Amino acid sequence: MRQNLFGQLSTEDFLQNYWQKKPLVIRGAFPDFEMPFSAEELAGLACDTDVPARIIMEKGLPPENQPWQVKNSPLSENDFLTLPDSHCTFVVNDLERYIPELGNLIEPFRFIPDWRIDDLMVSYAEDKGSVGPHTDEYDVFLIQGAGRRRWQIITRDDYPKDLIPDLPIAILKEFEADEEWLLEPGDMLYLPPNIPHYGIAEGQCFTFSVGFRAPRTVDLLQNWLETLSQNKALEQRFSDAERKPQENPGEITAPDLAALSQQMFSAIDQQKSNINIFLGKHLTETRGDLPQIEPDSSIQSYHKDSDYERETWLRFAYIEEDNRLHFFADGQHLEFSLDYKEAIQELCEDYFYPAGSLEKLIQNSAFLTLFNTFLANESITPAID
Repeated sequence: MRQNLFGQLSTEDFLQNYWQKKPLVIRGAFPDFEMPFSAEELAGLACDTDVPARIIMEKGLPPENQPWQVKNSPLSENDFLTLPDSHCTFVVNDLERYIPELGNLIEPFRFIPDWRIDDLMVSYAEDKGSVGPHTDEYDVFLIQGAGRRRWQIITRDDYPKDLIPDLPIAILKEFEADEEWLLEPGDMLYLPPNIPHYGIAEGQCFTFSVGFRAPRTVDLLQNWLETLSQNKALEQRFSDAERKPQENPGEITAPDLAALSQQMFSAIDQQKSNINIFLGKHLTETRGDLPQIEPDSSIQSYHKDSDYERETWLRFAYIEEDNRLHFFADGQHLEFSLDYKEAIQELCEDYFYPAGSLEKLIQNSAFLTLFNTFLANESITPAID
């Protein structure tokens, strides 16, 4: 059973009364929280891999001494040796890709569908460290690891929205909080989109955050239209075989506008049946660069006697439509009959696959090829006893 994060508050009550509506502090959401790494180990990860990371310094460093300096990855050991003792923060995104066992922090949030979950981020801050007062356009759960952080928020809608100009990050120019909490290890703060918030470390501290995807309409449309541009059926050109003489050549007449509009909308209407397939592929596609891994040639094919594990960042999803199942994995699409429904549901729900549990799916040659691809790039691996 999935962990209930909200104490006496049920998951259903949380979704009905708080999700995308108002903030919530949950004390002891992760009891007995233990840090999986030290600050030095986290810095080593940033220096030794291509993990997306950045250092944010509120007071800046000489010679510029500009406030809110940002240093983006790749980072070096010297970047950390020259950091001040306060007012600085080190942030790492996509942490679950580089430390797979931290996927356990994401598992309790899977009452929200997988396609909505973005990544696990961690910030390490020296005393007074922060990323400044700001807003996010997505939901976020902030889990306090080691140390303590004071969170301040603004709940009113008429707060000043101007940003400090000419900064590499978006920071509110004015911030007057009307609520605040001090989070201890294991506590959690939920924030809906666009709530101004400001988290300041009290001493050294770690804060983990689970963020959520919120696709913009313009991005969805652009990506969908990009797929349509590859469709030969849409290469039809404008035709006006019944053209009449026109008095003024500069006018775009109402009949021409109507014909051009009809040509566009008719083409889109013809492609609407493909939009669900586009969304399934788009929403499961892994974003950003993956960890650079040398594939192990000894595990690049499925063995029925092996247990397997899927990395939490590898998204699986399915759509049931017209008595067929459409399965999506990392932007790939396979179609199955409804006979495979239970097998597909278990595949998407689980991250651990005991020996033999995939036998039905493996009989599908396209699925076997896809599964072996995931074995080769180590997004699925043989389970270690």
